[in-house]
Order: sequence, then C-alpha cells, then structure tokens
Amino acid sequence: MDADTYKPGVGDLVNGRYELKDSLGKGGMAQVWRAREVSGGREVAVKFLRHDSEALYCLDPYERDVELAVRNARFRREANLLGTLDHPGITELYGSGSHRGVPYIAMRLVTGVSLRTFLDEHSPLPLATAVAVAIQVAGALACAHTLPVVHRDLKPANIMIDEEGWVVLIDFGIAKPLHADATRYTAHGSTLGTRGYLAPEQLLEREPTTRTDVYCFGCIFYELLTGRPPFPLGAESGLTDKHLNEEPLPPSTYAAGIPEPIDDLVLRMLAKKPEQRPAVDEVLEVLDPFAPGVGDPEPRPRTHPEPTAPLRRPRDRAVGPRPVALALPVASAPADEWLDARVVEQLCAQAESEIAAGEPGDATDRLHGLTERVRKEWGERRPLVRRVWQGAADGFRLSGNFGAAARLYQAVDNYLIHGDGPDERADRALIRLRTAECRLTFGELEAAIAAVDTAGRTAAGLPPELAARVEAVRHAVDAQLTARLAEPRCREA
Repeated sequence: MDADTYKPGVGDLVNGRYELKDSLGKGGMAQVWRAREVSGGREVAVKFLRHDSEALYCLDPYERDVELAVRNARFRREANLLGTLDHPGITELYGSGSHRGVPYIAMRLVTGVSLRTFLDEHSPLPLATAVAVAIQVAGALACAHTLPVVHRDLKPANIMIDEEGWVVLIDFGIAKPLHADATRYTAHGSTLGTRGYLAPEQLLEREPTTRTDVYCFGCIFYELLTGRPPFPLGAESGLTDKHLNEEPLPPSTYAAGIPEPIDDLVLRMLAKKPEQRPAVDEVLEVLDPFAPGVGDPEPRPRTHPEPTAPLRRPRDRAVGPRPVALALPVASAPADEWLDARVVEQLCAQAESEIAAGEPGDATDRLHGLTERVRKEWGERRPLVRRVWQGAADGFRLSGNFGAAARLYQAVDNYLIHGDGPDERADRALIRLRTAECRLTFGELEAAIAAVDTAGRTAAGLPPELAARVEAVRHAVDAQLTARLAEPRCREA
C-alpha cells in the first residue's frame, strides 16, 4: 500500500510502536492522531503528512510531485528541529519514520486547549493571565531563536495550554533554520503563514529573521491584552495594507490597566521594520517584573486551564529559555563564599588561551557560570567583571551559540564599558562588531551593515594600534556580511 492510498485508521499499528486511538484533527498539510505507545503504554501524538489534501489535487501531475517532495522535505526538517529543541514549551520528539509510505512524527501529547479556544472562551483576560501566557511563549521562542530557528507560523491555533497551565508551541511544519547552509525549499502557492498574523516582510516575501516571529508574537500579545487583533480581520487587501502601512493603536486604547512599559513593548514588537523590533530576550526582560510570582493569588475571573499556575507554583519545568546548545554553568567557588579575584583572573587567563586557540573548553564554560555573580559582587565598573563577560561571550560565539553570545556582548556594550577615551571607543566598536557578527546568523543584515560602517568611522579616529585591532575584526565581519548579501534571494519555504 503506498502513500496515495493509505489513510490512518483506529487500531492501526504504526511501525509496531504506536497504536492509533482517535483522530485529533487535520489541516492542509498534516493530520494528528492520539496513539498509545505499545512498549510503555504512554499516550502520544502521531502526526502524519497528508498526501490527500485538496490543494494537491488541484495541481497537474508534475506540480503535484514537486509539491509533495517539498512537503516531505519540510516534514523531515520538522522532525529534526523537534529533536534539537529542548524546552518544556516546545513539543518533545519521541520518534519519526515512515509507515506505509507516509511520513510520521511521534511527539508529546499536549492535553488541553488551543490559545484560540482559550481566547474565545475567556477574553478579555486579566493582565496577569495575559502576561503569564506571553512570558511562556517568549521563553519557548528564545530557545528556538538561540539555535537559530524561526517558527514562521505563530498564531493562537498553534499555541496550546495544557491542563496544568503550561503553554506549548506546536506545529513547526514551516519553521526554518537560519544557518547560512540551511536547505531552501521553494513554496507553491500563497505566502507561508496565516492571514492576520503575518509580518510585513512575510507579506512582501522577503527573508525571515527571528524578528519576524517577534511581529507575529506581537499580534498575539495584543489580542491577549485587548481581546482583539491589532488590525480587524476585514477584506484581505485591506488587512494586508494595514499590516504594511498602518500603525496600530496602543493596547491601552482598548483595555484599562495596561502598564506603560507593556504598552510600549507591544508597539515596538509591531514595528514595520524588523530591526526596530526588540529581540525576544528583551521581551522577557520587560515582562518579568509584571509576571505572577510564587505565592501570588489566582487571577479573577478564573480560567481553565490557568496559565499563571506554573509561575505561581513552579515545579520542575522552567518557563524561560533552556536551549540544548547552552553550556551549563560550572561554579568556580561555593555560592556562600566571596569570590577570590586572583582565582577569577587565573580562570580568565585559561579561558582566553582556549579562545585564542579557537577551542573553548572548561574554563570558558566556567566563566559563563560566573557572569551574574561577579556583576553582583563587584559591580559594573571593575575591569575584571567585563573580562569575565567578554570571555564568556567569545566562548559562546566560537562554539556556535550565537544567540547567547549576542546577549552577553550586548550587556557588555550597555553596562560594562565606561568612558569615552580611545581605548573605550575601540572596545565599544569591537563589541558591537561581534554582536553584529552573531546577529548575522539571525539574518539581521541591516544592523550588521550599520555596525561595519560605524566601526570604520571609529577606527579612522583612533591611534594606529587601536585602529588596527578594530579594522581586523571589521574586515572579518564585512567579509561575512558580503557573503550573506551575495546569497540568492528567492522565495523560501
């Protein structure tokens, strides 16, 4: 039996591992079944790629074969991505393969309701509930963006809230890695994504970046806060024009009690230009003071599920980002003892030797474990604090963990470089170049262009030795930027 004739049914045993129980629903690309894992008895979700969708039968045989090849490739990529992402807010992969010619993915079964259903039943939401959902979504996105992967189809229907209040991102079917060597799949038909939750660059069929997800997330957060989307779902052409050209009204226009920082955050998330939107890490920083905490009362009116519960009664699952690529900190001294500056200096020297050799190792990992601690104990003006942070950032960059590196470099730029002498200006230019280098991986080309241009002007006003240091890094980043700009810009799936 081949893929064109097999249709999953109750009682089917998928590759001897999963017994299908009942259908949970289907869309244009896939259908999902509840199943029982034969070996352990646990319930799982099994997602099958659809080879019988109506859209496929509207194509001629050649186009249908091409489209099926693209869908099969995307489906395999989804399985690979789920196997890489490690976060409680992202569905966990149990297995994947092909059954009777139809590709499938087995993953954690999320029992609960979609955010779409939740909003339809409970809007308008209390502020604490809206923030609890948003901060959990942001944590899961931060994990994906660190790799970096862009989801590209964020919408309430692709977000689940389980029975305990945990928020989970689902359907990475059109998610895309942003590595320069990621395979490109040409799409057939309409723009990828969902009407009403598309960023301007998606509507214009331009390259996606992690800030594309931030815009889509901004549309969702707006609806969480106000009970309505930023732009009403009217005629297709009118809605597209609004997302491309109109500025949304502040959420506080439609809902009382929204703090000014959140009002401002949502509007920045909905900026038309990607580089004007905050990174998801900044979203987390802004939301953190407004998130429900341990011991806080349950919001009124009550909802079921209750998304503030994981934050008010945290258990063994983290809400924030927990990407597998992030090195685990190794403390260099017990937390109840003061740090010894001489020991930290020795550790920095060891880490710098690893970085100079291009092989970050144990010492560099231990620096990351000390970043917040040295800042807390010694403040932001001590040079050794900056040395720790910069060493940790360099280690992440060389290890390919560009999201974590960019966050640390940005913190160094914002808080740890003081003064405006030649040394400080050179250091600031170097840090901004390294930040741009990391952000290039996320497709943020305009920020890299600005950093390279600014560094060139800075170097021109520095003493020769400092200028040479800046110019060496500037030329390296410029070469990477030139390579990215030379890539063929075609429509991707």
